[in-house]
Amino acid sequence: MASLWLVDPKKVAFPRVANPTKAELKLGSKPLVDLSGLQQAIKTGALGDDDVWPATRRAENNLEDLKWIFGDLLDCIACLSSADFKGAEWCEDRNGNWHPCDAYAIRYDHLAKCRVRYSDINYYLKFSLEEDGARTLVLISCHL
Repeated sequence: MASLWLVDPKKVAFPRVANPTKAELKLGSKPLVDLSGLQQAIKTGALGDDDVWPATRRAENNLEDLKWIFGDLLDCIACLSSADFKGAEWCEDRNGNWHPCDAYAIRYDHLAKCRVRYSDINYYLKFSLEEDGARTLVLISCHL
């Protein structure tokens, strides 16, 4: 299977300071992960529930608070559009490792599993993939 990265994640420069600020962790306004490729992998089953890693305690708590299982998360990601992209940034996992991540916000009806045009409910998702090209979705956060 082809890589879902739009960039080489090993070549994305991490800030060269000891304690980077939030602004220094920003990676710009272009996606790092091929959203349509990711959605196709979800649709075909090439990326499934077993391929999701909640990489932070916050991600675990987010899913628990939403009462979502991994399939619910993947259903939401499958409904994202490029217009939902909010930026790319470095995010730290529970083991102290840093991942180049994409952030999205979507108006989404989790019961109907579809986008909604008019809603006060926005879901915010921040995720990455394993750098080695493995089909593992690294979930940093998923919350209202």
